[in-house]
Amino acid sequence: MLRRMTIPAIPAPLVQSLHRELTTGERLLWSAQPRGSRLKAGFGMWLFAIPWTVFALFWEAAVLSVWLGDKGPSTLQLSFGLVMPLFGLPFIVIGFWMLWSPIRAMRLARHTVYGLTSRRLIRLVEGKSRSVDSVLLDQIGPINRRVDRDGWGDMTIQTGSHRDSDGDRVTETFLMQGIPDIERLERLLIETRRVSGQ
Repeated sequence: MLRRMTIPAIPAPLVQSLHRELTTGERLLWSAQPRGSRLKAGFGMWLFAIPWTVFALFWEAAVLSVWLGDKGPSTLQLSFGLVMPLFGLPFIVIGFWMLWSPIRAMRLARHTVYGLTSRRLIRLVEGKSRSVDSVLLDQIGPINRRVDRDGWGDMTIQTGSHRDSDGDRVTETFLMQGIPDIERLERLLIETRRVSGQ
């Protein structure tokens, strides 16, 4: 017997914001909020960010130790003691940025809602300002889905392509991450496209 998946409730302000985006005659068929703990891409960065940041901090401490010697720095040490700490600062900043990125993605997920309507897919992020990305059903191309055993997963939808300044083809995608019951969404999306004749 299949167990029905429990979909977490979406906060009322996000639901209201999503409904405000609907156009005349457009119906909301499905909506869900991503769960930050389900975002896979960000946490892989920590495997690289932690050793990077530790090394950058070690580097900075080592070059600053020139200033802490008992005899005082020599002229050569003094010149390196000014240049090398400045050289290490961007690496520390990059390390902290990489460590912060997954946390930022989890916080952003709390303010994000996805919706499937009779006309399009919508991603709405409510914060200091509202950010809305949408893809019309007739723009939707091939769909790639990754699903966990419990039904949560990610979906990447190809929406088009163009050539960049070098002449290389770039594929445009609409990414949905950390979504509950992702297989149901894919079935609804295919059925909605079929019914609308897209």
